[in-house]
Amino acid sequence: MKLSRQIFDIDRLVAGEIPVGDKQCHFDFNILQKKVKELIVRQLGDENYPMWVNRSASEALQGCPTFVVAKMAGNITATPAIFRSYSVEGEPRTRCAIWQAARATTAAPTFFAPMPIDNPRPTVLYIDGGLGYNNPSRLALAKSRRIWGRKAKVCLVSIGTGQQPATSIVNESQLETDLETQKSMFKTVQSALSTATSKIPYWDKAKNIPAGVLTLLKMATAIATDTENVHDNLQREAEQTFAYFRFNVDCDVGNIGLEEWKKEHALATNTLAYLRTHDTSRKKSECSNCLIDPTVFYGK
Repeated sequence: MKLSRQIFDIDRLVAGEIPVGDKQCHFDFNILQKKVKELIVRQLGDENYPMWVNRSASEALQGCPTFVVAKMAGNITATPAIFRSYSVEGEPRTRCAIWQAARATTAAPTFFAPMPIDNPRPTVLYIDGGLGYNNPSRLALAKSRRIWGRKAKVCLVSIGTGQQPATSIVNESQLETDLETQKSMFKTVQSALSTATSKIPYWDKAKNIPAGVLTLLKMATAIATDTENVHDNLQREAEQTFAYFRFNVDCDVGNIGLEEWKKEHALATNTLAYLRTHDTSRKKSECSNCLIDPTVFYGK
């Protein structure tokens, strides 16, 4: 949360200040980049430590194969870019630094500028993999099979960020010009914008909307996700072939945005309430047993 407060400066955003002078991104990626590098230095001693390091097969198995997902900004319909800490036959090794992969996978449109990566050349701009892969569970299943084979006993654990309320996509040009649309969208994010509402005391008489608040409304409509569709499909598939557990707070969390660190207490309270329900407690126990001993699920 401390890091979130430093990166997502809502007060400056509402005031109409763009930290990096780019009207397409509204938070300063340099702060995020600096903090990621500091963490890598503490853990690995080198801010440019590579995502993939050449290890023997036995050394690689002792670690935890890790990947993050991004999309090419110039072609978001293309196959996602996978930055790996491991190598598999038939797929290129990741050559960039860990901090570069971290920046690429967090470059959410309208939040941070795209991340240029030039290793390997040519330079490619990357954005957050959430555009199409906000729930990468199916990718994780596919990658596990590439590493350990299709016969491996897999236990897939998916941790969501809260179920999303039903929403409709608003045309950005309409949001720019239609005050009624602006008012409607504003109501959906009003609880998170105490500083913004104080700047619009006579909302019913308003004839336009401050640029900083309009920016927030665009951010609220920027990313459409289908995390629950992925979950539903995986759940159907998992019934016969692998162990699958998803934990996702079911109320009052999914509509809390990346930048809404002021809702820390609501996030903690609702998450704790979810974890204490009988159904979730039972599922946690089953998941723990399966991770310790997969034969619990596979019965072999």
